Amino acid sequence: MNFKRRFESLERQLRCEPSTLLFADGSSIEMSGRGDYVMELVNAAVRGERTPQIELMARSVRSKEAGGGHLLDLARALLNGPVGEQGSPPDEMT
Repeated sequence: MNFKRRFESLERQLRCEPSTLLFADGSSIEMSGRGDYVMELVNAAVRGERTPQIELMARSVRSKEAGGGHLLDLARALLNGPVGEQGSPPDEMT
């Protein structure tokens, strides 16, 4: 019985609540994965990867995350921010 409780506890930790991406046209998509799924998406966005999930994140206008988090919003800002050489300010700021 103790093993079963431990297994269920581990299973709960590995599952994460879905995050919802909201789009300008009023549609939404739920994204979910195991454990640190959202953090993996943010890391991929920072590395400049363009997977289908990251493209959806870039097209969204806001998100709802478990616990009121804003990691997907941060990733969207990075994805849709100004593009330039690393360490140089955007043209409109110079």
